[in-house]
This record gives sequence, structure tokens and C-alpha cells, in this order.
Amino acid sequence: MSQRLEDTRDIQEEHPAEASLYDHGQRVKRGQRISVQQGRYGTGPAPYGYKRLQNQSGALAVDDREAEVVRIIFREYLRTRSMGKVVDYLHSQNIFTRKGNKWSRQAIAIILSNRTYRGRVSYGTMEAEGLHAPIIEPALFYKANALKEERSRSDQKKD
Repeated sequence: MSQRLEDTRDIQEEHPAEASLYDHGQRVKRGQRISVQQGRYGTGPAPYGYKRLQNQSGALAVDDREAEVVRIIFREYLRTRSMGKVVDYLHSQNIFTRKGNKWSRQAIAIILSNRTYRGRVSYGTMEAEGLHAPIIEPALFYKANALKEERSRSDQKKD
């Protein structure tokens, strides 16, 4: 028997409440891995640009209005090479977040790096083709992320 399995059994015998939490965590992780393998987006709210279908599957469907904003974010980032300028552009066009808030550079960075927009689902290091439609073409996604990485490296060199 492996040492890890023995350690797990020791925890279960000595601390049953903690063992129950550990078991629950393992089941959640297993569920997330299975979801990714099946191409389903995980739990939580749908990313900006998508909505959850109101059926048992909870699958993602493109929200046309928000999806157009996601496309604008990618296009403007590639045009201006600046997340701050993307934020300024969105505000100049009176485009706000789903909750009606102003955009932040952090929100733009999250959108630019979210693989869901190119039709993928992921959990940890696992990634698979999603059941949902992509909003961004993979080439555009990679181009924006290469620029983001390039700018991140040049910012680090300045320090």
C-alpha cells in the first residue's frame, strides 16, 4: 500500500470531519475533470459573452450583445496594444460590464487570457474542445496573448 493511501487512512481515523472535507474536495476535482473531458464548462457563472442555458445541462450559449463586446476587446487590444486604452475606448462608447460597472484593466486581462472564448474548456492543466461555440477565432486569441506576453516581458525588463 502506498504511503499516501496510508496517510489518508490515518487522517480519516484521527480526524473524521477533516477527512470528510478532503473526500468532498476530491469529488469536486473529479467532477471538474469529467466535465472538461466531456467538453462542458465548469461551475460558476458563465464568462462574459456567454449565458448558461436554462435547462438541466447548464451549457454555455453565446450572448450576442456581450459577445460583440468581447470581439471589440480583442480587436481594440491588438490595435492599441494597451489594456488601459481598451478600457478608455469601452467607456467612451458607454459599454459597461454585465453588472453595469466600469471596466478595469484586470477585467480586460482576464478576458484576453480566457480560453473559453476560443471554444475550449479547461481545469488546471487539462484542456479540451468545448461544447460551446467560440466567440474568438484561435488565431486572434493567440495573437492577442502573444502581444500580452511580449508586453509583460518588456515591462519586467524595465524593472
